[in-house]
Parts: sequence; C-alpha cells; structure tokens
Amino acid sequence: RLKPGEDRFISFALDLGTLVNTRSKGGREPVFLVRVVSGVFQAHFYESERKTYTLTNQTERPRVVFVEHPLREGWKLSTDTPQPFEKTQNTYRFRVELAPRATAELEVAEQRALMDTYALNNLSSKDLALFVSRNYVDAASRAELEKLVGIKSRLAAADARLSEIESESREIGEDQQRLRENIKALNETAEARQLIARYVQKAGEQETRLEQLVAERRKLQEERARLLAELEAAIRGFTLERKL
Repeated sequence: RLKPGEDRFISFALDLGTLVNTRSKGGREPVFLVRVVSGVFQAHFYESERKTYTLTNQTERPRVVFVEHPLREGWKLSTDTPQPFEKTQNTYRFRVELAPRATAELEVAEQRALMDTYALNNLSSKDLALFVSRNYVDAASRAELEKLVGIKSRLAAADARLSEIESESREIGEDQQRLRENIKALNETAEARQLIARYVQKAGEQETRLEQLVAERRKLQEERARLLAELEAAIRGFTLERKL
C-alpha cells in the first residue's frame, strides 16, 4: 500500500549485471578530551568503523545503484562520508551512478563516542603513569594527582598495619584463653605453682602488649580518618578539562 505521492523501494529480482563487494576496518581513535566529573577521571575517544562498497557495472548501460547501509544506535556518520540520498528508520540510503563497464567506490565512515573512566578514590600510580605517558595531564594536574596517590599510599599503609594489629591481638587472645585453661587444670603442687607463675607472668606481658596495640590502633584510626578527609577534600577540589 502506498500513500499519495509516496515513493518506495521494492525488491523484485537479483541484478546479475552489477557486482558489489565490501570490506571493513575499524579501531579506536586517540583520546580527544579528558575531564574530571564528580570524582571520576574521564578519557573521551571515538571508536571508528569504515566500510567500503566497491560497485562494478558489467553492462553496456549506465546504472543507478542505491546502497543501503545499516543505521545503528549510538553511531553517527563521519564528516568525510558523503551525505546519504535519504535516511529511513533503519538504514542510510546512498545513491551511486555507474557508467557502462565502470567501477566506483563508496566509503561509509562512522564513529561513536566512548570513554574510559577512572575513579579518583581508586587511582593508582600505574594509572597516573598512563595519564602522563599519554599526555592526559599537564604539570599542575600531575602534581595534584601525585598528591592523591600519596595520600592513598599512606592510607594503604595504615590499613595494612591495622590488619596486623587485629591479627596479633587475636593471637594473644587465643593464647590467653589457652593459658587460663592450663592454669585451671594444674594441681596444687610445687611444680604446678612454678608453672602457674610462668603463665601469670606471660599473661601480664601479653596484657601490656595488648595495651600498646590498643593505643597504636586508636592512633592509626585517627590518622586514617584524617587521611580520608584529606583525600575527599583533594578529590572535591580537583578539576580538569583538557582538549587533546
């Protein structure tokens, strides 16, 4: 069914007089923009794809060939692609005129915008080295990011030491439980009293060590809270928008 004044393509036969070959290539283009948004470092780039249609007229008569190229969500035609004759809901339609026995090429280049993202609160020295090698950051931004990485390094050291303290405290607690059980099981003999004295002395030393660990833990937790606040402030204060 056709509406008044409507044109529509109708497939009705296989054209043996025209040959069409295609070849495709694609890849990632260089980053063209870097920016920081809400604590996330963004590296914007285009993924490109180029499809070449080679059309050959094997007849003695001129021909007009319409090439339908899929229209894909998120992709747009590059500026060096010829404007399509028309655009449907699902395809671009290109018009190519072919002289008798002639060959012509139609290149359709497309690109879509993508980006790599890096959360600044997870930024590593390896990420920073990548930014520097690819010229994503200038000297001032590099210095600010090095400060962030330094804070994260101190945070990691504090977390590692807190984990060691928890492990040592747990081991002392388990050992003290064993000592209490041993003391409870001993008889009131001279040898038992000597052993009990040793156990009590060891338990006293362990209590002293536990007090030291508790004090160190408290100090590390305070330091960790300070570093977290410093990291959050540094992330909030870091802005960047750089065209490459």
